[in-house]
Amino acid sequence: MTIWIDPPAWPAHGRLWSHLVSDTSYEELHVFAAAQGIPRRGFEGDHYDVPEERYVALVAAGATPVDGREVVRILQRSGLRIQKRRHERVVHAVPGAPWLPPGSRADVIASRQDEAPANTVVVRLAVLSRADLLLVVRPDGGWDLPSRHVGADTPAGAVGELARDLLGGSGWIAPTLLGYVRNTVPAPTGDYPWPAPKACFAVFAHRLGGRDDARPGTWRPLAEATDALTERHWWPLLEHVERVDR
Repeated sequence: MTIWIDPPAWPAHGRLWSHLVSDTSYEELHVFAAAQGIPRRGFEGDHYDVPEERYVALVAAGATPVDGREVVRILQRSGLRIQKRRHERVVHAVPGAPWLPPGSRADVIASRQDEAPANTVVVRLAVLSRADLLLVVRPDGGWDLPSRHVGADTPAGAVGELARDLLGGSGWIAPTLLGYVRNTVPAPTGDYPWPAPKACFAVFAHRLGGRDDARPGTWRPLAEATDALTERHWWPLLEHVERVDR
């Protein structure tokens, strides 16, 4: 059981930052960080970002100093490393996700990229009108965002078709990517329906100028939709809808 830290060498927000990691579990990392007064908002999915002025105190508290390249190797060897693209942030990580085959994980990744990952198999679209969100009923009776399988299409093509089906018209609609849930399944079972080892489920958003009750689905205030949707694994991505153009 060891906590590791690299030197403060990563510039952001006018200061230098270190990476604080565990080689055992995220839970061990959270316990150490909380004991040292590091806020949970500093957690980036597989590490904490900590400012340079905390480095000496964290080493004194038991974090083992290593260089930045070794921190990456430690995460890779431990299986705790989460891959992401530039301008992406892990907002929730579920190692051992109970809805996936044993040994799998699910990661919820907020993204400022223009395009979803190439291994995206399903796209969902959050259609917003002021403070309202368009929902549809799932086969099991619960609520969901409108969705479409990508199939032989690209994620951008699939979400464009989904938007036109929902919103009408023949013009090009380019919803904003909020992020995606990535399943990592190293040992799929026979009933696992998605590609392995990785399959992504992207969430896009598009904001309307005004609400139209003729749209297929049900409008719900976004604040009230929380109760109906918080069990959906992609729900944390909707915290990023404020950056969708009005």
